[in-house]
Amino acid sequence: MTATTYIKAWYRQRAGEGDITADERDAAWRPVDEHTTIAPGTHEALASALEQITEHRAYREWRHTGSHAGGARAELRDGQLHITTPTSHRYAEYEGAAEISHIEFGYEDVGPILADLKRLGS
Repeated sequence: MTATTYIKAWYRQRAGEGDITADERDAAWRPVDEHTTIAPGTHEALASALEQITEHRAYREWRHTGSHAGGARAELRDGQLHITTPTSHRYAEYEGAAEISHIEFGYEDVGPILADLKRLGS
């Protein structure tokens, strides 16, 4: 999942073409702790993106053979979507950044997160 708006803003700032705005920072993923990240956007938008992953042939094949470690979850805290992903990888544009440009969810995290997001939408 990529925070595209933030990435474009970061490159614009790096090129000296303007600062990152508050709205652009809000479009970035933000770390809370080692495994928890605040996701930009709505839980419906993230659920839609994760559903695309679950519909892919490679994911369906993995479901039959992959390791299904637990611990991933999604929850709303103070109106923000917190995603806890023990096996996923986060990438910042530079070391020590307060924002994350993109996050790579492990297949084992997708199902539990998607289930929680669907419950949030109920």
